[in-house]
Amino acid sequence: MLKEFIEHIQKTTQPLIQTIGNSTFVVTSDGDVGEILPTIFHPDTLPLTSLDALVKLVRTEASEADTPLYITIPNHMTVRCFGQYDAGARCFRQVYYEAAATDVPGWESKQELGFEEAQIAMRTRFQETIDIAYLQKLLSEITTGAKVTLNDNGIATSIVTQKGVALQSNESIKPIVSLRPYRTFQEVAQPESPFLIRVNERRIAFIEADGGMWKLMARETVKAFLEDKLTQEVTEGSVIIAL
Repeated sequence: MLKEFIEHIQKTTQPLIQTIGNSTFVVTSDGDVGEILPTIFHPDTLPLTSLDALVKLVRTEASEADTPLYITIPNHMTVRCFGQYDAGARCFRQVYYEAAATDVPGWESKQELGFEEAQIAMRTRFQETIDIAYLQKLLSEITTGAKVTLNDNGIATSIVTQKGVALQSNESIKPIVSLRPYRTFQEVAQPESPFLIRVNERRIAFIEADGGMWKLMARETVKAFLEDKLTQEVTEGSVIIAL
């Protein structure tokens, strides 16, 4: 009797496996119900650091798939490549590659530097614009003896530049300059955007003045680059590129 009782207890406490349609559920002795999900075997997402690597892998590997391949640019530093969802694998969507611009110097929305630091930054952290030459001249004058006055009317600050022994000129600093700091993949042209500049006795500040619209411009530039490099695949419909 004891043996039969133990067997009865073991049998009644074992979970019940129930298949309904294409789904399998487990029901415990406490009445809890959980679904048994299939194990999905898939390759890991391959991390990349350049758009060139992404283009070559799409051309030689992922575009051979039977379904279209999708490429999106979720932000100015990332490009993601993935396929259609697999209904047979519970709508799993494989992300094949993800490229990240990891080696970009970047530029904060508000950056404050000493005059010497700013002069170096103009030569190392920006692509050329007309205002780069203007800022290099301004910073050179400041660091070689110009006196910065706090004649600030809320729009511009003035500097007094000494020329020769006694001759001085008073000029206003341009309040807005257009710059192209390295802020996205270095394989594409960097987005140009306006910056408000503010100067005090020791430092110069660069303040983003476009509300972050440069990020959209950067994404559009990356999208245009990929469409150009993958023209055939996009035309055939095997690759779809979107922001």
